[in-house]
Amino acid sequence: MFHLLRVMSLSHRVTLVCRVMHQEEEDALQSLRALGIEVVGVRIAPPNGHLERLRWVAPFLLSHYPISLCTVYFPAIRDALRRLVADRSFDVVQIEHSSLAIYLDHLTFSNDPARVVTMHNIDYVRNERIIRNTPFGVRKWYHQLNQVRFRRWELASVRRFHRAMVMSDVDAQILRRDVPEVPVDVVPNGVDCEALAHQLPEIGHQAVVFVASMDSEANNDGALHFLDAILPLLRTRLPDLKIWMVGRQPSAQLRARHDGRHVFVTGKVDEVVPFYREATVAIVPLRSGGGTRLKILEAMGLGIPVVSTSVGAEGIDLLDGVNALLADTDQAFADAVHALLTDIGRLRAISLQARALAERRYDWRHIGRMQDAVHVQALART
Repeated sequence: MFHLLRVMSLSHRVTLVCRVMHQEEEDALQSLRALGIEVVGVRIAPPNGHLERLRWVAPFLLSHYPISLCTVYFPAIRDALRRLVADRSFDVVQIEHSSLAIYLDHLTFSNDPARVVTMHNIDYVRNERIIRNTPFGVRKWYHQLNQVRFRRWELASVRRFHRAMVMSDVDAQILRRDVPEVPVDVVPNGVDCEALAHQLPEIGHQAVVFVASMDSEANNDGALHFLDAILPLLRTRLPDLKIWMVGRQPSAQLRARHDGRHVFVTGKVDEVVPFYREATVAIVPLRSGGGTRLKILEAMGLGIPVVSTSVGAEGIDLLDGVNALLADTDQAFADAVHALLTDIGRLRAISLQARALAERRYDWRHIGRMQDAVHVQALART
């Protein structure tokens, strides 16, 4: 979002309304204000304990809304939005993530702005994948209960927009099938190639890295599955292999796997590039999720070859064996990682091809122009 906002600010007056959970996020917003972007940050801390979580959930249990919207709908944000639209008009209203469309139920615009939604994931598809991979228990029951309402609500919400942006051709096909009346545009995630120096990898130390927001259920599931099912297959051939799990808010179950010798679970870090440089291969062992993976594009920009599942690589125009390796069984995934860690020629060829693809198709400057074209079409209602 930072990079797209930066591109938008070059030719538009931009107002950003967002939730701020802690002071570190508030401090980070100064970089957007320095670009001339008006930022309305509404401070809402994470829930403090189970009782507060229950207070968030309770109003949604008997409403027509999906239960999961309790984590994104807050009266303080609603009121900030009401004040903004009461004082002025906007040409384009862009909502990031379909869940935030709930705020449209509480706003009256003085004009008729073009409405655009960015679907970072198609959440009803992502939810179905999570349910499929979640063991029986309270968490699975929660997702199933939420999904009863969510699919219908999300599709109805998308119909309120003049255009929908998705991250991948796969998501575009699904949305065009399910909501044929709404024009759908593919505007993928990107990478700042200028800021990431490409470096050819070396076969020196045997290490792989998984960079992800570990508070995502899809990422947590992928990390644990790799450690439980794939890493033992690699250990038989590479007993000294190190694995770095890098990302914010790892679960207690994932933190327990950290041993400080072969498995490193870092939690939130200030900068991910040093951890990519520690590794020879980046892995994306996802079994669920949607959208596209910034972590793959980052690795491609840096020159770190990627091994991913097909789900993990959705939305990125990767050719298996050319600019990444794709594998969907545990054994095939382990074989792909082993192949890169032991073949310097293949490792470097994929590194070069991946960087070339990142520069050609996924640089933020190019993607920013794509988003701008969507706004133009939305304004024309075409």
